[in-house]
Amino acid sequence: MMTPSNDDKPIIREATSAVDELPTGALLRQTLDEAKELVRLEVSLARDELREELLQLKTAAILFTIGVAVAIVALALFHVAIVIALGNTATAALAVAFSDVAAVALLGFLGYRKLPKAPLPRTRERLTSDVRELKQHLVR
Repeated sequence: MMTPSNDDKPIIREATSAVDELPTGALLRQTLDEAKELVRLEVSLARDELREELLQLKTAAILFTIGVAVAIVALALFHVAIVIALGNTATAALAVAFSDVAAVALLGFLGYRKLPKAPLPRTRERLTSDVRELKQHLVR
């Protein structure tokens, strides 16, 4: 088992000075290799985040579909009851149908406004941060 000693500090200084002594081509190759690794890691993280969001979306879609099916049956029965209560005429049936169309249009508009405008926020934030750090690293 190794114990930390004061001898570790000169090794770090030697490694840092070794990087300073590398030719430009080697530094550029090292930077490109690190950039490739960064891109590979970011793609992997984005894939994992997307997989997680798709699983949540799948669960939500299943529950939403079941809810819609039950709501359609309940709404149909409710409309039949309203038409019968209004006198069981074609005019009453049309009035109920037009009110439904207005409700569907309003709910569709509100649902559209709730859709995410910028997907994968964590990945976008990480990529922005990585690009900023890469620029700072290249400037030095």
